[in-house]
Amino acid sequence: MAKKSKNSDLNKIAKNVISNMRLDKNKDYGVDPITIIIVIGVILSLIRVIQECRKNRKLIKDRTQLVKTMQLDIQDIILRDSFINRLRLKKIIKQNISKEQYKAYGSQLQTSIMETGVNLTEDEIYTLMEASQNV
Repeated sequence: MAKKSKNSDLNKIAKNVISNMRLDKNKDYGVDPITIIIVIGVILSLIRVIQECRKNRKLIKDRTQLVKTMQLDIQDIILRDSFINRLRLKKIIKQNISKEQYKAYGSQLQTSIMETGVNLTEDEIYTLMEASQNV
């Protein structure tokens, strides 16, 4: 996958998360590059955490099987929607955005990431895995 394509795929995923955030339509939040970078940082941190928790995945050599396993892991984590999963996500978000930003829209970002994660395609998951440099 070309580097420019990977970056545009990451931007697309971040914009999808931002558009799912249910923000007040009367306010101008704008989707500036900084916001996109922050969202990408949060998502890549999540991918790294999932990969670290599931180290046995490194034994899988086939790209298709590796991506499918990650896709199932992401869906499993989101569909379980446990207190621990939300707590981990909250911690990662807090590490990547300021306190003011978290107070303003941290919960919407958390919900949006969870909703977007269920619908990630195999190509998007591979892009995220590649960007996190743990493929």
